[in-house]
Amino acid sequence: LDPLDQAKLDLVSVYTLNSMFWVYLATQGINPKEHPVKQELERIRTYMNKVKEIADKKKASKLNKGAASRFVRNALWEPKSENEHASKTPAKGKKRK
Repeated sequence: LDPLDQAKLDLVSVYTLNSMFWVYLATQGINPKEHPVKQELERIRTYMNKVKEIADKKKASKLNKGAASRFVRNALWEPKSENEHASKTPAKGKKRK
């Protein structure tokens, strides 16, 4: 596994164990909201959000500067020089009937 997938796996495992401990405390009549396990679950959630942000940054499209400059260059209108314009237009002469 790559480090990002390993971090996701570790966080899910730890979150599951702490959630099970939360349920255990509730079954024993202890209020889990007043137990340190609540802080631990919040800490794990913050790390899960950080990992999600990193994964989203990896998936984000990257800018290809060369392709962008070619696209802009080809999309812009460029006036033709005098020489090119003169050589492409046919010479005007008298039309015969």
